[in-house]
Amino acid sequence: AVVSTQSGHYGRDQTERYSFENFGYKIPVHKNGEYVLTLKFSEVYFGSANQKVFDIWLNKQPVIVGLDIFSKVGYGTAHDEYVQFKIKDNSLLIGDYKLNFNGELEVEFIKTQYDNPKVNAIVLYEGTIKDVPQLPPLEKPSEDEVIQDDVIHEEESAEEVAERNRVIQEKQKAAAAHKKVSRPKKANPYEDNGPQYWPILISIGIFLPTVILLYNKQRSA
Repeated sequence: AVVSTQSGHYGRDQTERYSFENFGYKIPVHKNGEYVLTLKFSEVYFGSANQKVFDIWLNKQPVIVGLDIFSKVGYGTAHDEYVQFKIKDNSLLIGDYKLNFNGELEVEFIKTQYDNPKVNAIVLYEGTIKDVPQLPPLEKPSEDEVIQDDVIHEEESAEEVAERNRVIQEKQKAAAAHKKVSRPKKANPYEDNGPQYWPILISIGIFLPTVILLYNKQRSA
């Protein structure tokens, strides 16, 4: 999916990682100082809020709770989250929290009841939030643009909804195809299936003596 940054640039964050469970990354950091962890997102699957909601932990400490990308910026729009922290000797300082630090920063994306966690990119900057490149604010449409947009959506909303539902169903089917499906046990060609042939053998055993007996009577006659 091509993601808009609201600044006329396209093609940003065209890949993502998601998981049906919690997942994370470990980043080695061995220098004291101030840092900003930038987490980059874009919602390119769901078309409404409260569909994908997840948490983010830093070294087992929740730093972002209930992240709903669509609720913040809508569909197909770049969104960044910033986590500021300090490293001092063997301590990791996040806001008012002081944690033991062994030289490794662990970023975890925590699944909730609303779908699966995801991330498009992770960038670690040394410095403060002022030193970090940030996305421009979302542009609010003018009143005329809102009216025109409403007219367009009234004409196209049914088609757009149908298309989005079709895409979602295809993705769900593709995901389901990767899951292990329980199937009937395949018959073993070398398995002993003797009992199922007993009726045939019994019929042959009765028929052959009868034929032989009739044949002998005809010869005697």
